[in-house]
Amino acid sequence: MTNHPPNLLFSLIQQCRYEIDVDKQFELLQKINSLLPKTIRLRTPSLITDDYIRTALDRVDEYLLDKKRILLNRKLDVMYDTVA
Repeated sequence: MTNHPPNLLFSLIQQCRYEIDVDKQFELLQKINSLLPKTIRLRTPSLITDDYIRTALDRVDEYLLDKKRILLNRKLDVMYDTVA
């Protein structure tokens, strides 16, 4: 992830999920997308729907959780290596 803490992205995702106004949701989604590494940024369709926003947030959430898992596993591997 770039230099942005995952908590900021998680916070923006939650904010977007609870926003009722689709235009505001889209603004938040664009902000989230701009904070992601270029290699995994979302491609935005010409027609933005509630369903697209939910799906896009799920994808970003999944990416962040995978990143957390990878970092945790690396940390555990290092801890295991130092104990062994």
